[in-house]
Amino acid sequence: MNQTNRIATPAGQNCPSRFVVRHLAAFLIVSGLLVAQIASAQVVYRWTNADGKPEVSHSIPADVVHKGYEILDGNTMNRLKVVPPQMTDGEYTEQLAREKAQAECQRTLNRIYSRYEKLEDIDDAEVSALRKLDVRVSNAQQDLTRAKRELAKLESSAASQERQGKTVSKALLAELTSANSQIATLERELGQRKQGREDMQHDFELERLMFNANDCNVEHLARR
Repeated sequence: MNQTNRIATPAGQNCPSRFVVRHLAAFLIVSGLLVAQIASAQVVYRWTNADGKPEVSHSIPADVVHKGYEILDGNTMNRLKVVPPQMTDGEYTEQLAREKAQAECQRTLNRIYSRYEKLEDIDDAEVSALRKLDVRVSNAQQDLTRAKRELAKLESSAASQERQGKTVSKALLAELTSANSQIATLERELGQRKQGREDMQHDFELERLMFNANDCNVEHLARR
């Protein structure tokens, strides 16, 4: 074992040499100076006053904190931190809406790339989906046509009773009411399916835009 940096104690044990002790002491002195320097470091605050001019001080007025300010090193005047202005309720709501839209858009983009490998896959999916929806629209249109035909028959029967000087029977009036209600329901369903077709075309077009751009642009979703 190398004994140059160690000396024997009376008990026969080794201890650090004077060289090691001197360097250790120097290290502790420098560390202490650094700690003292850090402890004594001061910060100052800089903000913009009511006249639009910057002000610097060791303290900041409470009535300007919400407007935002900067924290500077008191010795070098280097900027340490920027505290932004506090948001109003409206600004906070807008920020939450933007974050929600961005998150929704990103989920859509992830879904697109997990579902399609190329642009033609989106075209094929759109054709297939629209074909199925067109069948539903056609069925709804046929149901509406039949319902209107049945209503016409009921109205003809009611007119016939009136021409004979009779009062339209309660049973026939009930059938007329039911037929009109059914037609209103079918017209509403048909309108929803047609609107659904337009929405589907819009969604596929959006998927194409995002697939091509490989980008999540919240403005696309904002137009919906």
